Amino acid sequence: MFAVLLGCLLGMAPTRLMEEPLRIQIAPTVEVRSERFRLGEIAQISGGAEPERAQLAEIELGASPLPGQTRLFTRHQLLIRLRQHRVPPESLQIEMPDTVRVVRMAQSVQPNAVEQFARQQVLALTGHNLSEWILENPPRPSALPEGEVEWQVVNTPRLSTTTAVVEVVAKVGGQVRSQYVLRFRAPTRARQLVVRTGDTVQVFIRSEAVVLEVRGQARASGAEGEVIPVFIAETQRTLRARILETGRVEVTL
Repeated sequence: MFAVLLGCLLGMAPTRLMEEPLRIQIAPTVEVRSERFRLGEIAQISGGAEPERAQLAEIELGASPLPGQTRLFTRHQLLIRLRQHRVPPESLQIEMPDTVRVVRMAQSVQPNAVEQFARQQVLALTGHNLSEWILENPPRPSALPEGEVEWQVVNTPRLSTTTAVVEVVAKVGGQVRSQYVLRFRAPTRARQLVVRTGDTVQVFIRSEAVVLEVRGQARASGAEGEVIPVFIAETQRTLRARILETGRVEVTL
Protein backbone atom coordinates (compact mmCIF):
# COMPACT_ATOMS: atom_id res chain seq x y z
CA MET A 1 0.00 0.00 0.00
CA PHE A 2 2.78 2.41 0.91
CA ALA A 3 4.48 1.72 -2.41
CA VAL A 4 1.25 2.47 -4.33
CA LEU A 5 0.71 5.77 -2.47
CA LEU A 6 4.31 6.79 -3.03
CA GLY A 7 3.97 6.05 -6.73
CA CYS A 8 0.86 8.24 -6.98
CA LEU A 9 2.59 11.13 -5.25
CA LEU A 10 5.63 10.84 -7.48
CA GLY A 11 3.38 10.74 -10.54
CA MET A 12 1.63 13.99 -9.52
CA ALA A 13 4.83 15.87 -8.82
CA PRO A 14 5.80 16.55 -12.44
CA THR A 15 2.32 17.93 -13.19
CA ARG A 16 2.49 20.48 -10.38
CA LEU A 17 6.02 21.42 -11.28
CA MET A 18 5.01 21.98 -14.90
CA GLU A 19 2.03 24.23 -14.03
CA GLU A 20 2.88 27.79 -15.08
CA PRO A 21 2.21 30.71 -12.75
CA LEU A 22 -0.52 33.17 -13.67
CA ARG A 23 0.80 35.73 -16.14
CA ILE A 24 -0.70 39.08 -17.19
CA GLN A 25 0.61 40.67 -20.39
CA ILE A 26 -0.57 44.15 -21.46
CA ALA A 27 0.65 45.96 -24.60
CA PRO A 28 1.61 49.68 -24.61
CA THR A 29 -1.61 50.53 -26.50
CA VAL A 30 -4.88 48.65 -26.06
CA GLU A 31 -8.41 49.06 -27.46
CA VAL A 32 -11.69 48.88 -25.55
CA ARG A 33 -15.33 49.04 -26.67
CA SER A 34 -17.54 49.30 -23.58
CA GLU A 35 -18.10 52.26 -21.25
CA ARG A 36 -16.11 50.53 -18.50
CA PHE A 37 -13.29 48.08 -19.22
CA ARG A 38 -12.11 44.89 -17.53
CA LEU A 39 -8.71 43.26 -17.27
CA GLY A 40 -9.70 40.58 -19.76
CA GLU A 41 -10.32 43.24 -22.44
CA ILE A 42 -6.81 44.70 -22.35
CA ALA A 43 -4.62 41.80 -21.19
CA GLN A 44 -3.55 38.36 -22.25
CA ILE A 45 -3.95 36.12 -19.21
CA SER A 46 -2.18 32.77 -19.23
CA GLY A 47 -0.96 30.10 -16.83
CA GLY A 48 -2.67 28.94 -13.66
CA ALA A 49 -6.05 27.25 -13.68
CA GLU A 50 -9.06 28.25 -15.75
CA PRO A 51 -11.12 29.51 -12.77
CA GLU A 52 -8.23 31.75 -11.72
CA ARG A 53 -7.88 33.20 -15.23
CA ALA A 54 -11.60 33.80 -15.44
CA GLN A 55 -11.58 35.60 -12.09
CA LEU A 56 -8.77 37.89 -13.21
CA ALA A 57 -10.47 38.65 -16.54
CA GLU A 58 -13.59 39.97 -14.77
CA ILE A 59 -11.76 42.54 -12.63
CA GLU A 60 -13.09 45.98 -13.59
CA LEU A 61 -10.33 48.54 -14.08
CA GLY A 62 -12.23 51.79 -14.59
CA ALA A 63 -14.13 54.03 -17.00
CA SER A 64 -13.27 53.93 -20.67
CA PRO A 65 -12.53 57.18 -22.52
CA LEU A 66 -15.17 58.72 -24.77
CA PRO A 67 -15.55 57.08 -28.20
CA GLY A 68 -12.54 57.84 -30.35
CA GLN A 69 -10.54 59.25 -27.44
CA THR A 70 -7.70 57.98 -25.23
CA ARG A 71 -6.90 57.72 -21.53
CA LEU A 72 -3.86 56.48 -19.63
CA PHE A 73 -3.83 53.48 -17.32
CA THR A 74 -0.79 52.80 -15.14
CA ARG A 75 0.86 49.77 -13.62
CA HIS A 76 0.29 51.32 -10.20
CA GLN A 77 -3.48 51.49 -10.88
CA LEU A 78 -3.49 47.83 -11.87
CA LEU A 79 -1.77 46.81 -8.62
CA ILE A 80 -4.37 48.76 -6.63
CA ARG A 81 -7.26 47.04 -8.46
CA LEU A 82 -5.72 43.61 -7.88
CA ARG A 83 -5.36 44.23 -4.14
CA GLN A 84 -8.94 45.55 -3.97
CA HIS A 85 -10.07 42.18 -5.38
CA ARG A 86 -7.84 40.32 -2.89
CA VAL A 87 -5.40 39.17 -5.55
CA PRO A 88 -1.82 39.57 -4.28
CA PRO A 89 0.23 41.07 -7.17
CA GLU A 90 3.35 39.21 -6.00
CA SER A 91 1.64 35.94 -6.92
CA LEU A 92 1.46 37.01 -10.58
CA GLN A 93 3.89 37.62 -13.40
CA ILE A 94 2.93 41.06 -14.75
CA GLU A 95 4.39 42.23 -18.03
CA MET A 96 3.30 45.77 -18.97
CA PRO A 97 4.75 49.26 -19.38
CA ASP A 98 4.47 51.73 -16.53
CA THR A 99 1.79 53.56 -18.57
CA VAL A 100 -0.67 52.10 -21.09
CA ARG A 101 -2.73 54.05 -23.65
CA VAL A 102 -6.37 52.91 -23.59
CA VAL A 103 -8.18 53.77 -26.84
CA ARG A 104 -12.00 53.63 -27.07
CA MET A 105 -13.14 52.15 -30.37
CA ALA A 106 -15.66 54.27 -32.27
CA GLN A 107 -17.43 54.75 -35.57
CA SER A 108 -17.28 58.02 -37.46
CA VAL A 109 -20.48 59.86 -38.38
CA GLN A 110 -20.11 62.12 -41.39
CA PRO A 111 -22.06 65.42 -41.53
CA ASN A 112 -23.78 64.54 -44.82
CA ALA A 113 -25.43 61.51 -43.16
CA VAL A 114 -27.13 63.75 -40.58
CA GLU A 115 -28.08 66.34 -43.18
CA GLN A 116 -29.55 63.79 -45.59
CA PHE A 117 -31.62 62.18 -42.84
CA ALA A 118 -33.00 65.58 -41.74
CA ARG A 119 -34.03 66.52 -45.29
CA GLN A 120 -35.75 63.15 -45.85
CA GLN A 121 -37.64 63.30 -42.56
CA VAL A 122 -38.90 66.86 -43.09
CA LEU A 123 -40.28 65.78 -46.48
CA ALA A 124 -41.89 62.67 -44.98
CA LEU A 125 -43.34 64.45 -41.93
CA THR A 126 -44.44 67.77 -43.44
CA GLY A 127 -44.28 67.40 -47.21
CA HIS A 128 -41.83 70.32 -47.28
CA ASN A 129 -39.00 69.71 -49.77
CA LEU A 130 -35.67 71.10 -48.53
CA SER A 131 -33.57 69.61 -51.32
CA GLU A 132 -32.51 73.04 -52.60
CA TRP A 133 -32.27 74.71 -49.21
CA ILE A 134 -28.89 75.66 -47.75
CA LEU A 135 -27.70 74.15 -44.45
CA GLU A 136 -26.29 77.08 -42.48
CA ASN A 137 -24.55 75.10 -39.71
CA PRO A 138 -23.11 71.84 -41.07
CA PRO A 139 -22.20 69.59 -38.10
CA ARG A 140 -18.64 68.43 -37.61
CA PRO A 141 -17.70 64.77 -38.00
CA SER A 142 -18.42 63.00 -34.72
CA ALA A 143 -17.49 59.69 -33.11
CA LEU A 144 -20.12 57.31 -31.73
CA PRO A 145 -19.73 54.02 -29.86
CA GLU A 146 -19.68 50.92 -32.02
CA GLY A 147 -23.09 49.47 -32.85
CA GLU A 148 -26.10 50.14 -35.05
CA VAL A 149 -26.96 53.85 -35.27
CA GLU A 150 -30.64 54.83 -35.05
CA TRP A 151 -31.52 58.34 -36.24
CA GLN A 152 -34.55 60.15 -34.89
CA VAL A 153 -36.15 63.59 -35.30
CA VAL A 154 -37.20 65.04 -31.94
CA ASN A 155 -39.83 67.75 -31.57
CA THR A 156 -41.69 69.11 -34.59
CA PRO A 157 -39.54 70.73 -37.29
CA ARG A 158 -39.97 74.52 -37.16
CA LEU A 159 -40.71 75.77 -40.67
CA SER A 160 -41.34 79.15 -42.25
CA THR A 161 -41.25 80.38 -45.82
CA THR A 162 -37.50 81.04 -45.58
CA THR A 163 -36.12 78.97 -42.68
CA ALA A 164 -36.35 75.48 -41.20
CA VAL A 165 -34.95 74.16 -37.91
CA VAL A 166 -34.69 70.40 -37.40
CA GLU A 167 -33.51 68.61 -34.23
CA VAL A 168 -31.95 65.18 -34.77
CA VAL A 169 -30.51 62.66 -32.29
CA ALA A 170 -28.33 59.62 -32.94
CA LYS A 171 -28.93 56.57 -30.73
CA VAL A 172 -26.69 53.55 -30.23
CA GLY A 173 -27.99 50.69 -28.13
CA GLY A 174 -31.17 52.67 -27.43
CA GLN A 175 -29.28 55.55 -25.79
CA VAL A 176 -28.86 59.07 -27.19
CA ARG A 177 -25.21 59.48 -28.08
CA SER A 178 -25.24 62.69 -30.11
CA GLN A 179 -27.59 65.62 -30.78
CA TYR A 180 -27.80 68.01 -33.72
CA VAL A 181 -29.82 71.19 -34.35
CA LEU A 182 -29.77 71.88 -38.08
CA ARG A 183 -30.78 75.26 -39.53
CA PHE A 184 -31.78 75.42 -43.20
CA ARG A 185 -32.31 78.57 -45.25
CA ALA A 186 -34.30 78.89 -48.45
CA PRO A 187 -32.17 79.73 -51.51
CA THR A 188 -32.03 83.39 -52.46
CA ARG A 189 -34.11 84.12 -55.52
CA ALA A 190 -34.58 87.29 -57.51
CA ARG A 191 -37.51 89.21 -56.01
CA GLN A 192 -40.43 89.35 -58.43
CA LEU A 193 -43.09 91.92 -57.67
CA VAL A 194 -46.56 90.56 -58.37
CA VAL A 195 -48.46 93.36 -56.62
CA ARG A 196 -47.59 97.04 -56.84
CA THR A 197 -48.66 100.06 -54.81
CA GLY A 198 -52.12 101.22 -55.89
CA ASP A 199 -53.14 97.91 -57.52
CA THR A 200 -56.69 96.70 -56.97
CA VAL A 201 -56.57 93.19 -55.47
CA GLN A 202 -58.96 90.45 -54.46
CA VAL A 203 -58.82 90.05 -50.66
CA PHE A 204 -59.74 86.69 -49.12
CA ILE A 205 -60.51 87.18 -45.42
CA ARG A 206 -60.41 83.87 -43.52
CA SER A 207 -61.78 83.37 -40.01
CA GLU A 208 -61.92 79.70 -39.01
CA ALA A 209 -64.30 78.06 -41.53
CA VAL A 210 -65.62 81.36 -42.94
CA VAL A 211 -64.07 83.01 -46.02
CA LEU A 212 -65.10 86.48 -47.19
CA GLU A 213 -64.04 87.96 -50.51
CA VAL A 214 -63.77 91.73 -50.93
CA ARG A 215 -61.80 94.15 -53.07
CA GLY A 216 -58.99 96.23 -51.73
CA GLN A 217 -56.16 98.52 -52.73
CA ALA A 218 -52.50 97.63 -52.19
CA ARG A 219 -50.66 100.24 -50.15
CA ALA A 220 -47.25 98.71 -50.91
CA SER A 221 -45.53 96.58 -53.53
CA GLY A 222 -44.60 92.97 -52.81
CA ALA A 223 -43.59 89.54 -54.09
CA GLU A 224 -45.42 86.25 -53.64
CA GLY A 225 -45.53 85.21 -49.97
CA GLU A 226 -44.76 88.69 -48.64
CA VAL A 227 -47.12 90.64 -46.36
CA ILE A 228 -48.29 94.12 -47.38
CA PRO A 229 -50.92 96.61 -46.12
CA VAL A 230 -54.19 96.59 -48.07
CA PHE A 231 -56.91 99.23 -47.72
CA ILE A 232 -60.53 97.94 -47.66
CA ALA A 233 -62.83 100.73 -48.84
CA GLU A 234 -66.01 99.07 -47.50
CA THR A 235 -64.76 99.10 -43.92
CA GLN A 236 -62.31 102.01 -44.22
CA ARG A 237 -59.67 99.76 -42.61
CA THR A 238 -56.16 98.80 -43.60
CA LEU A 239 -55.30 95.13 -43.06
CA ARG A 240 -52.05 93.25 -43.41
CA ALA A 241 -52.40 90.64 -46.15
CA ARG A 242 -50.15 87.93 -47.53
CA ILE A 243 -49.71 87.93 -51.29
CA LEU A 244 -50.92 84.68 -52.90
CA GLU A 245 -50.30 85.58 -56.54
CA THR A 246 -50.84 88.43 -58.95
CA GLY A 247 -53.95 90.37 -57.87
CA ARG A 248 -54.83 88.03 -54.96
CA VAL A 249 -54.04 88.42 -51.27
CA GLU A 250 -55.13 86.70 -48.05
CA VAL A 251 -55.96 87.93 -44.55
CA THR A 252 -56.24 85.47 -41.66
CA LEU A 253 -58.12 86.69 -38.58
